Amino acid sequence: MISYTTIEKILDAIKIEDVIGEFVTLHRSGRFYKGLCPFHEEHTPSFTVTPSRNMFYCFGCKKGGDAVTFLMEHENMTYPEALKWLGRKYGIEVDEQEEGIEEKKKRLEKESLQIVNEAVHKFYREQFLQNKEAQKYAYSRWNKKYCDEIEIGYAPANGKALASLPHQKELMIELGLINTSGYDFYQNRIVIPIRSRFQKIIGFTARSLDDTQPKYLNSKESLLYNKRCSLFGLDVAWRGAGKDKKLYLVEGAPDCMRMHLLGMENTVASLGSAWTDEQFQLISRAANKICFLPDDDPPKDGKSFGTGIETVMKTGKSAMEHHLSVSVKEIPDDNHQGKKDPDSYYTDIDIFRNTEEVDYVLWLADKLFPLCENTEQKSDVIKQLAYLLSLIDDETKVSLYINSLAKYNKSKIIWKKAIEFACEQKDRDSNEKHEIDLNKKYGFWIEHGKYFSSSEKNGIYEWSNFTMQPLFHIKDSIMAKRIYTFKNELGVEELVEMRQEDLISLQKFKQKIESLGNFIWKAGDRELTKLKCYLYENTETAIEVKQLGWNRKEFYAFGNGVFYDGRFMSVDDYGIVRLGEKGNYYLPAYSKIYKEKIDLFKFERRFVHLNFSTIPLRDFTAQIFKVFGDNGKVAFCFYLATLFRDIITMTTRSFPILNLFGPKGSGKTELGHTLLSFLMIENIPPNIQNSTIPALNDTVAAVSDGLVHIDEYKNGIDPLKIEFLKGLWDGTGRTRMNMDLDKKKETTAVDAGVILSGQEMPTADIALFSRLIFLSFSKSEFTTEEKAAYQELLQMRSKGMTHLTIGILARRKDVAASFFDTFQTTCNELNEKFIDIPVMDRIILNWSVPLTAYRCLANYIDVPLTYKEMFNITVEGIRKQNAECRVSDEIGAFWRVVQFLVSEGEIIEDGDFKIRALARFHSDRFKDVHWNEPRKILYLQKTRIFMLYKQNCHKIGDKILPEETLKYYLENSKCFLGEQRMTYHVFKKGIQVIDYEHHDGLNGPVKKSVQQRSYCFDYQLLSDTFEINLELGNTETSEEEQHP
Repeated sequence: MISYTTIEKILDAIKIEDVIGEFVTLHRSGRFYKGLCPFHEEHTPSFTVTPSRNMFYCFGCKKGGDAVTFLMEHENMTYPEALKWLGRKYGIEVDEQEEGIEEKKKRLEKESLQIVNEAVHKFYREQFLQNKEAQKYAYSRWNKKYCDEIEIGYAPANGKALASLPHQKELMIELGLINTSGYDFYQNRIVIPIRSRFQKIIGFTARSLDDTQPKYLNSKESLLYNKRCSLFGLDVAWRGAGKDKKLYLVEGAPDCMRMHLLGMENTVASLGSAWTDEQFQLISRAANKICFLPDDDPPKDGKSFGTGIETVMKTGKSAMEHHLSVSVKEIPDDNHQGKKDPDSYYTDIDIFRNTEEVDYVLWLADKLFPLCENTEQKSDVIKQLAYLLSLIDDETKVSLYINSLAKYNKSKIIWKKAIEFACEQKDRDSNEKHEIDLNKKYGFWIEHGKYFSSSEKNGIYEWSNFTMQPLFHIKDSIMAKRIYTFKNELGVEELVEMRQEDLISLQKFKQKIESLGNFIWKAGDRELTKLKCYLYENTETAIEVKQLGWNRKEFYAFGNGVFYDGRFMSVDDYGIVRLGEKGNYYLPAYSKIYKEKIDLFKFERRFVHLNFSTIPLRDFTAQIFKVFGDNGKVAFCFYLATLFRDIITMTTRSFPILNLFGPKGSGKTELGHTLLSFLMIENIPPNIQNSTIPALNDTVAAVSDGLVHIDEYKNGIDPLKIEFLKGLWDGTGRTRMNMDLDKKKETTAVDAGVILSGQEMPTADIALFSRLIFLSFSKSEFTTEEKAAYQELLQMRSKGMTHLTIGILARRKDVAASFFDTFQTTCNELNEKFIDIPVMDRIILNWSVPLTAYRCLANYIDVPLTYKEMFNITVEGIRKQNAECRVSDEIGAFWRVVQFLVSEGEIIEDGDFKIRALARFHSDRFKDVHWNEPRKILYLQKTRIFMLYKQNCHKIGDKILPEETLKYYLENSKCFLGEQRMTYHVFKKGIQVIDYEHHDGLNGPVKKSVQQRSYCFDYQLLSDTFEINLELGNTETSEEEQHP
C-alpha cells in the first residue's frame, strides 16, 4: 500500500494543467484552460481545466475529477498506477508498505463512505440541473459559471429521494445523509460540497430554499467529516495561499464563496462562529499569516460588540498561540444598521481592497481601551495585550508594537515590565503545575537539587544527590539512546548520551552515572522505575540522521544542521534540529557530548555548512571553467545532477560515475576536490587500492544526493572492487548479514554521486567503462598564468562553497516538476546526433543526466555557460567515450582470443611471440630508449596470429574484426611501442623443426628459425589493461635489445 504521506506529497505537487497537457492540447482562457474533450467526440472545446482547484470538467459529457481521475479514465490506470506515474513525473519516490489488518479495515470503510458521498453528490448535481427554481436561486446569488465549477447540487423536497440510490442504508446513516427511518437529512436545499484539500468530498453544507430553519445545515460528524478539523474552501485556498503564505478567514460557506468569486481564492471558512486548535494547526501548514473577515452583527443583550467581532477578539489569541501572524479586516461600522457579512458587503473586489486591514494586537487595543473606565480595567487590558506580545519572538517587532501602543499608555517601561511579567507568569504556571504533578503522579519531588519521597512512617526518603533533566529519546529499533543533563547538589553538570541498556537495570544505571563523577543513586530499583516513568513521559523524541544529504522528510542534512523550507537551521548544543511538524532530528557530530571526541564522526565534521564565503556562483564557476575547461563544465553539471539524484533515478533507474583520468599532476584529483568544496570543507578521498569493500561501501552510503570521491583507481585492483563499482551505477550497494536483526540480509542503497579518479583508464572491464562519464586530463605541465588561475581557485574554495549548494537546493521543486519531460526531450535530441553512428545506449543515457540537470536549472542559476554550449560538449564527450569503448572492447576480445590460443597450445611462445625484459629498446617509433628498471616487451608475430585469430572467431561464431581495422586499433593503443624485426623458431604441429643442413658450434643440428616483422607492446601495461597472462616460462632480462 502507498503511504498516506507519499500520497499527500504527490497530490500537493500536481499541476493538473501539466498532467492533462501531456494528452490534450490546452489553450489558456483567463483562469482556466480549454481543449477538446478526450472522452467524447467534439469540434468546439467544452473541456475545462481549473488550476486553482486542480480539477477538470467537461460541459459536454459531464466527466470531471482531479489528475488521478484523469489518468485512471484516460489511460486506464489503477489508482496506485496513476500515483506511481505522477510520482515519476514529479520526482517523488513512491514507497509501498505492508498494511495492517486494522489499517486496511479503516481504509476500506473510508473508501466505502467516499464512494457513497460521491454518488450522493452526483445525484444532487443531476437534480440541480433539472430544477429551474434551484438554478434560478444559485445563478442569481453567485453565477452559472461558478456554480458549474464547484458543482452545486440540489436535494429534492421529497423526503426519501436518496432511497433510489443502490447503496447500503447503513453507510448513508453513518454519513448522516438519511436517518434510521430512511428520511433524507437534506430536503429542498441547495447543496454545496465540502471538499478536502485533495478535492475529495467529505461532507456537504446546504442552504434552505424556503423558510425552514436553520438556514444552513452542515453534514453530521463521520469518519470523513470532523467539524473541528475541517475547513470549507481549503481545496482552493491551499494553493491560493501562494508565496505570501496568507489566508483570509470567514465564518460561513457563502462568505467564502463570495471571496472566491472575487478572485480571493486564499479564503477558508470555519462553518461556524468558533475556530478550533485543530483548524489553526491545519492553517499553519498552508500559511503563516491570517486575516479575519468578521461578520458585522448588531450587539445583543447590552454587549459592546456583535458575535462576529467577539469571536475574533477571542480566537485571535489562539491563532497567535499557534505562531500565526494575525490581522483583521473589519466591515466599516454604520451604527449597526442590520447584520452585514463578507457575502453581502464585498460585492466587488475594489470594496474589499479599500477596506482597511489592521494588525490584530492593535485592533484589539482599539476595541478594549475605549471601554476602560478606571485604572484597574486599563491594567487588565495591558496584561491581556502583554500576554499576546510575549508570544512574539522578534524583539524588534515587539518594540514597534510598544511604540504603537504608547498612545494608550505613554510609559514604555510599563509595557516592557508587563511583557516580562507575562513571560515569567507562563514559566511559573508551568513550573508550579510540574511540581504538583510530580508528587501526585509519580510519588516523588525535587528539592535542593535532589529527589525525595515520603517514607512509610511519614518521614522523608532521599533518593539521590543529583537530578536529571530529560532532553531527548533518540528513536532506533536497535540502538536507541536517551540524552540527559545530570546536575548534582553542588551544581556540577554533565550532558550525557545514555544507551537504552544503561537504564534497564539498577546495577547498569549506577555504574553509568558513577562513572561521570560525584553522582550517586541511593534508592532502589522501585524508585528508579518511578523516576523512569517520569523521565520517559517527559522526554521529547528525536530521530538520528544516519545519512547526510537529502532526507525523505524533505530536508537536506549537513553535519551541523539542515536546510529546510528555504533556510538553514543549525543544531543546538545537544545536536538537535527542531522542524515543527516534521519532528526533531539528531546530528550527533556537533553535539556537546562529542565535542572533544575528534576521532568520531570524521566525515560528518567535514560535511558542514559554515557560510563563511560570499562568492557568487557565477564567479566561482567561471574560475572552474577557466582552470579545467570543458572538463570543469561537465563536472559542474554532474554536481548539479547529484544534488537531485533521487529525482533523476526515478526516471533513469541509474546514475553514472564521473571518471577523472590522467597522469599525475594533470589536475584530475583537484577537480574532484573542487566539486566537493560545494558540500564540505575538506575532501579526503579514500584510496581504492588500500580500502576494503566494506569501507568503500560506508563511503558511498554516507550521503544522499551528495558527492563522494574515490581516488587512485587502477585496472589491476581486486575484481570484487570492480564489481562493487559497477553496482554503483544502478544504486546497488553491498549486501551483508545484520546480526542484530535475526541474521536478515541488508543491502545498503547507494544514493550518492561518485567521482572515480586515477592514472589508468578503466577499460579492463567494458561494463564498468560504459557506466562512466569519462573525462581525460592529458596535460601535466602548465604556464605561469595557468598556475596563477589555479591558485586563485584554491583561495576561493578554501572557505567552503556550501552557500552555493543551498541556493541550488532551493530549486528542487522546479527540477522535480520538469526533469521527467526534459530528460525525454534531451535524450531524443542526443540520439538524433548519432543516427549514423552506432553508440552504446548506456553512454548516451549517462551523459544525458548532467546535461538534463543543467537544462532544468539553466533559467534559475547564473553561470557563464549556455545550454547550447553544454550540449555540444556532451555530443563530443559521447563521441570520444564511445570510440574508446568500442576500441577497448574489440581489442580486449582480440587479446582474450590470443590468451585462449596460447593456453590451447595453438600459439607458441618463442615461435609466435616472445616476452623479454629490456633496459634499452628501440623500434620504428622509438630510437634507443633507456629505462632505469628493465621493462617487459611483448613481440608478436602478426601474420600467423592474425590468421589463427580469424580461424578461432569463425569457428565459435564471434565477430571478426577486419585485418586493417585490427591493425589500426592495435597500432593506436596505449600499449603499442612500434614494429621491429625479430627471429622466431619454427614449429610444426607444436613440435620444433630441426635444421639438419646447418650445425651449431658443437657440430649438432640447429633449431630452424625465421625472421618476421613484429608488433612490440609494453607487456605489463597490456596485462593490467586487459587482464591477460601470456607468460609460460622464464622471461629473459637483457641490458640491450637483442638483435636477430
